[in-house]
Amino acid sequence: MIKNIIFDLGNVIINYNQEQIINKFTKKEEEIKYIYDEIFHAPEWELMDLGNITNDKAIEVINKRNEFKYQKLTEDFLHEWYKQQQINKEVVEIAKILKKNGYNLFVLSNMGNLTYEYFKDNEFFSLCTGIIISAHEHLIKPDEKVFRVLLDKYKLNPEECLFIDDDPSEENYKTANKIGLKGRRIVPNQAEDIKKLLLEFGVEI
Repeated sequence: MIKNIIFDLGNVIINYNQEQIINKFTKKEEEIKYIYDEIFHAPEWELMDLGNITNDKAIEVINKRNEFKYQKLTEDFLHEWYKQQQINKEVVEIAKILKKNGYNLFVLSNMGNLTYEYFKDNEFFSLCTGIIISAHEHLIKPDEKVFRVLLDKYKLNPEECLFIDDDPSEENYKTANKIGLKGRRIVPNQAEDIKKLLLEFGVEI
């Protein structure tokens, strides 16, 4: 029986569309490629999610590596990108219903410190019994250790947990299912698919 609902944040609670975010900063093909290659897909991005480097340090390293070719774009993007995301209000309403119906809500998300600080005062987080953010733990999904941090800290039985995540590689679910958590990958930013998932596992909404 499911008692606990564990939410990822990006593309579940917070709409995280890289293309839309980049388009707020540039429409130039060369600069778009630069942001994908040298920011989103660069080592510093994961290091920020791990909480192992600051945002300012990432800017310094990225600019130096690229000989300051896009210095201002790098600075503007990394100082402001997370503010271009929006809370998915439909999913927050689902969370409110789940809370009202007696389910315990948790967060388990790969996220840097700046992004979390920007969103943490949203009403969704006040509904949660526990929140595990990768940057706070210096661990990221799909590492089994970060799942164990959540389960151990809040004394959760994995068989009573439903995990909601959009990870396209499905590695997060492979780890979650391996240690007993229920669930499947959801369609990014789709409240209706979340409702469908909840019903599949007998969760009252």
